[in-house]
Amino acid sequence: MRMMNSGLELDEVMLVSVVSACASLCALKEGLQIHARVIKNNKFSDDIVLGNALVDMYSKCSSVSEARWVFDRMPVRNVVSETSMVSGYARAASIKAARFMFWKMKQRNVVSWNALSYTQNKENDA
Repeated sequence: MRMMNSGLELDEVMLVSVVSACASLCALKEGLQIHARVIKNNKFSDDIVLGNALVDMYSKCSSVSEARWVFDRMPVRNVVSETSMVSGYARAASIKAARFMFWKMKQRNVVSWNALSYTQNKENDA
């Protein structure tokens, strides 16, 4: 946050890196602050990579409703966006939502299939 407050001009590569770090650390508070700054500046609202990073961060921080909020407002989505939502729902044990999102996907890959199989494992553990 010091970087952002110092007046340093942040580009999308730097923002994606910081948001991804927040996701890895489950640093929701910091991620929220960065997202708020992104919204305030309205500079990268159409950036699919940053949108995917935000969806992934919220999903990994167990904030699936925030992940869905970002996802729904993305002007363009791809298999990464959709897989992040499937994973987020799976982590939150929203198995029906994860399956529904998976079957709505226009394109699926090994990662999306693994995310769905994670829901199967959760269901079997219950």
